[in-house]
Amino acid sequence: MNIKINYRITRDRAGLLQEFTGARHFVIAAGEAVEDTARKQLAADFQVPCAAVEIRSVEN
Repeated sequence: MNIKINYRITRDRAGLLQEFTGARHFVIAAGEAVEDTARKQLAADFQVPCAAVEIRSVEN
C-alpha cells in the first residue's frame, strides 16, 4: 500500500529542541503497523530517537 505520512521532528540527535515538518510517501506491506513502521524509518533517516518523530496524519 502506498501512503503519504505528514510528520514533525521535535528534537535533533543531541536531544536539542528542533521544529521540522514534512511529508513523505511510504510503501507499507499489508498487515504492518503504518505509524510504527513510518516512525522507525523516519527516525533512522534523520538519526533521531523514535520519540522525536510525531506522525501528524496518514493519507492514502
